[in-house]
Formats: sequence, structure tokens, C-alpha cells
Amino acid sequence: MSTFRMDRWTVLAAAIRNTIKSVIDRPASKPETTACVATPADEPTAGTDFDPRQLSRARLLSELLAPVPPIGPGELSQACDTSPPRALPAALEAAITRRLLAARELLCRDMLTDLQGRPVMDSPKQLAEWLRLHCAGLDYEVFLVIYLDSQNRLITVEQLFRGTLTQVSVYPREVLKQALAHGAAALALAHNHPSGGLEPSMADQRITQQLKTSLTLIDVRVIDHFIVAGDGHYSFAEHGLI
Repeated sequence: MSTFRMDRWTVLAAAIRNTIKSVIDRPASKPETTACVATPADEPTAGTDFDPRQLSRARLLSELLAPVPPIGPGELSQACDTSPPRALPAALEAAITRRLLAARELLCRDMLTDLQGRPVMDSPKQLAEWLRLHCAGLDYEVFLVIYLDSQNRLITVEQLFRGTLTQVSVYPREVLKQALAHGAAALALAHNHPSGGLEPSMADQRITQQLKTSLTLIDVRVIDHFIVAGDGHYSFAEHGLI
């Protein structure tokens, strides 16, 4: 990851820490209202259903900077310094989780903006970093398509399919349709392994070859297939499988 992107993440992480610290250090007060009004499509859902990928940038920043439930220093010490550590109050835990998810989504979007219009396959590790960030923490498989122009510059990325813990169904017809819709001359494929293993399965290799053969009919090249898991990634092209 470049220093620029790492600095951006450091700033976001610092903002989260400072927000939490300011709440801990000040006397309890009534919650403040957020200045950002969500539209119906932008309205965040509560609890575990919170999905930052559905929110606008303004709403994500609002989530990041919104006040959190107050907690006393004694409660924080009991939660963090005891052995075994105790759980934080549920409301505070939920608020911190929302901030971390919002911060990750902001970083993810900014990294993708940095890649936009660039020949991303000249530096595939940067793309792999974005893929790992996008898939981090998912307990189900997702299948993404990275659409490229004739110079291998990024057009866009789409998550086309969602599966289960161990598999995801991929439909070549949909991939072909979307490749034509985006005017792609080439594309790369990507999916995650929630189990943590990086080695491609026989099913992974089979669908890669099926897509490569099908896309040849519309003159679209498949130049790589990434598997991301944990902190690592596997490239089909680097291993001679494309």
C-alpha cells in the first residue's frame, strides 16, 4: 500500500480513536443529532444489518463523526485491562463497529478512485490490496469482475455474485452481458475464500476456463483471476493458470 493511502487510513483510524476518547473524557451528555439527513435509499439499518456499502459518502462521514454512548474510565479499564478482558457495553461496541465499518468503506472507495483509469495490471498488488479490504471479514464468498479497457485501465469493478461459506455460483451469461454493457476489452476475476486457504479448487479453475472460453466469443480477454484470503492473495496469471 502506498504511503499516501496508508496515511489516509492512519488519519481515519486516529479520527475514530479521538472521537471515542473525547466521549470517555467528557461528562455524560444528551446525544446530539447528526447534520446529515439520509434519503430513503441511504437510510442506514440498525444493528447487525448495518451495511456501509449502501451509504453515501456524506452519510459515512456522519457515521464516523457521530457521538458514541459515554463510558467511564473505570468501565474501559475493566473491559480492556482485565484478564480475560470483559466485553464493552453493547451500545458502545455497536457504535465502534459502525465507525470501523464506515472508515473501511471510505478507504475502500478512495483506493478504488485512485485506481480508476489507471493500467491496474501493471501493479496488481495494489488491486489485490483493494480486494482484500473489500472482502475483509466476510463469512461468505463473493465473486467480482474487474472491467478493463484495451490498455488494461480500470473501468469499474462489480460484485456480481454472492454465495455461501464454501462456494459461489457464477453464471457466464451474466458476466458476458456486463462485459458488453461496460465496453470492456479485458477483465480480471476475483473471489474470496472465507476459510483462509489460498489454493484454487478444481471448481475455481473450471469456471475460470469456462469464462475465458465464453468471453473469447465477444473478443474480451481474461487476464487474471485473484483469490483473496486473510492477508494474502493468489494470482492465476502468476501461477500460469490463465
